Amino acid sequence: MQKIMEKQLSIFDLQIQNQKPQRKKGLIEELTNLANQYLIDSHYKKIIFGRTLTISQIAQSLMKFKRFPEYIDKVYEILSKYYEIVGSKIGGFDVIGIEKRDNCIRIYQPRKQYSIYCISMIDTEFYKYSKEEK
Repeated sequence: MQKIMEKQLSIFDLQIQNQKPQRKKGLIEELTNLANQYLIDSHYKKIIFGRTLTISQIAQSLMKFKRFPEYIDKVYEILSKYYEIVGSKIGGFDVIGIEKRDNCIRIYQPRKQYSIYCISMIDTEFYKYSKEEK
């Protein structure tokens, strides 16, 4: 009887599968590491707390950082591994991808288009459209 009990599995032997897929975890992990290296995301959260600002006010405040161009290039580099690069002439309500502009990244997702100046501005729904890393 003892040998039979040793071979049976319990619920503690099974892994719980309520984690995000590995590719999305990798994207979020990379962006989180980048945000921790630069103060731009923490500054963004600080300036918008309790205020209503326009996009141009947010952009002007973030572009005061000397390392902002380097930061936005790295964000674009990470996102380009997981999303398709879209040209500005391509439109439509079902386009999914990213586009690099001068000081921002343009995000395209179904029925939504917007510009971001830092990682914190990315809509959480956009992460579900990521593709596998190249």
